[in-house]
Amino acid sequence: MFKKSLIVYFTIFLILMVFTSSVKHRTRNLEKNINLINKEIVILKKQLKDAQTDFVYLSSPAQLQKYLSILEKEDYSSYDSSRIFLSPEEFLTNISKETRLIKKN
Repeated sequence: MFKKSLIVYFTIFLILMVFTSSVKHRTRNLEKNINLINKEIVILKKQLKDAQTDFVYLSSPAQLQKYLSILEKEDYSSYDSSRIFLSPEEFLTNISKETRLIKKN
């Protein structure tokens, strides 16, 4: 009787150990994947900030005038103020509005 209960407890213990080990390995793999994705997100956020900074700097009127003087372009025509965008988001919303109007026609 004593041996039978001991064997049952031992088998339950072994089953739970195997189950715990498999869960541990799966969670470790998931954590590795999450860390890799988080690193990629950080890199992409930094690239986006750099691109936004470059966009604002390079599209400023003073910088454009400087480039035109370097290139010696005399036939420079300026845009009206409604075509100058202060941020990439503003540009994207304007583009999306334009495409909706085109699709309706």
